[in-house]
Amino acid sequence: MKTTVLLLATVSMLPIANISNAQLPPAKPLHSPASVEGFIGGESHDSYVVHVCKGQVLTVRLAWLRDGDNQAEFNVTASPNSDSEAVKFGKWSEDNKRWSGKVPKTADYYIQVVAHPTAHYTLRVTVR
Repeated sequence: MKTTVLLLATVSMLPIANISNAQLPPAKPLHSPASVEGFIGGESHDSYVVHVCKGQVLTVRLAWLRDGDNQAEFNVTASPNSDSEAVKFGKWSEDNKRWSGKVPKTADYYIQVVAHPTAHYTLRVTVR
């Protein structure tokens, strides 16, 4: 009994990792015009960052190799966190494969690519 109590006391004093603050792999920097190919799926995502000046137009396009009913998508955010909200400016194409928006302030913008279940993709980014 003493061993069990001692073990529980020792375990309870160990620091608990905060998963939401865990280090994510750094976003891969892009310079316009950029075209990158990748493979993604499951719970993971690929993250890219591009620096854009106020007033410029950022355009992002995503294409993927169809395999059954797989789907790929992307999100544009102002934060490197994978659970960040999408930026409030810009407009999507009808098929949600293209997004374009006039940037309201100079900053780094992040593009997160995900797929289900998996996809070989091509991401194209331009700044004008």
